[in-house]
This record gives sequence, C-alpha cells and structure tokens, in this order.
Amino acid sequence: MKTFWNMLFLLLTSALIQNLVLTTGFGTSIMLRIVRRPRDIWIFGGLLTVFSVLTVLLFYPVDALLAAQFGTGWSMKIFRPVVVILIAALLYLLAAVLTKRALPHVYGRIQRLLPLAAFNNVIVGVALVINHQVKIEPLPAVGFAVGSCLGFLLLSWLTAEGMERLDNPDMPVSFRGLPATLVYLGILALALMGFTPVFSLL
Repeated sequence: MKTFWNMLFLLLTSALIQNLVLTTGFGTSIMLRIVRRPRDIWIFGGLLTVFSVLTVLLFYPVDALLAAQFGTGWSMKIFRPVVVILIAALLYLLAAVLTKRALPHVYGRIQRLLPLAAFNNVIVGVALVINHQVKIEPLPAVGFAVGSCLGFLLLSWLTAEGMERLDNPDMPVSFRGLPATLVYLGILALALMGFTPVFSLL
C-alpha cells in the first residue's frame, strides 16, 4: 500500500508541483512545436505517456544489470543515456511497424507525432532522473513517468491557451510570438517554483 501512495505522490508532484518541463527545460522545443496544432496535444500526450512508461520499465532492469557489470563510475554516466536512447529507438520501431501493419488508418494519423513522442528528451530525462538521481522502485517510477507526461500535457494545453490570448494587436510587434510565449512560460515556472522548498524531487 505504501508503494501505491508513493506512486500517487510522485505522479501528482511531478505533474503539478515540479513540472519537468519548467524545472529542467526538458521538452520545451517539442512543446512549442506541438501547441501550434492544439488538436494534436492530447494524442501526443498519450503517445508520450506510453513511450515514457515503457522506457522506464525496460530501462529499470537494464540499468541494474549495467550497474552490476560496470559499477557506478564515469562509464555509467556515458552508458545510461545511450541505453535509454537505444530502448526508445527499439520501442519506436516496434510501435511504427505494429501500428502500420495492424492499424494503418491509426498510423496515418499518428505517423508525424510518433517520432516526436518516442525521441522526446522528456523520455530520456524521466528515465535518467528516476534511475540516477531519485533511485525509486518500479511502481513509483511509473507514477513519476505518468506524472511528468501529464505535467507536459497540462503545460502544453496552458501554453496553447495562452498563445491564443497573447495574439493581441495592442502588443508591440517585437514582443509578439515567441518572446511573449517565453515570458508567459517564465511566469508559469515562477508560480510553480513557489512550491519547490516544500517538495523537491530534482
């Protein structure tokens, strides 16, 4: 039961209080690309969650095996990101082939989003944070991965909504577009950073 509560705590904390995108910058460029087409946000969030959870679950035993084989020295700092990227690549290939053969109409819809979700640095960051910085069990690690993806989804939605409202003709021309969006994201980050002394995962 304690493991379930740890999973729930990590899910809520990583989604709302210590949003991985705002505290580390992981996935910011992809998020700014996705919010241009708001109807893709939810599909991308689902794909990102699936890839993140599967990457974390597959990386967990592989990382333990590598740590037993090579220890915890500098070589592990080199191997970990490479292994996460290889796992993400295998998952992408598997998802692309299975979806293209079994559900071609679905593949046509998600074809453009699939590589963005699989090779997003949110996935790499989540797997590395879980196995290198926090050292948690698999079930709470799933909670952290899902929470991080929900936080990404929430922030993408808030950014898309904010970008609609930032399209103001009264705004100076040099401030429109990306500068206004970055200031908006900075204000969101400052609002959420107020909780950091209470809860700290990263």
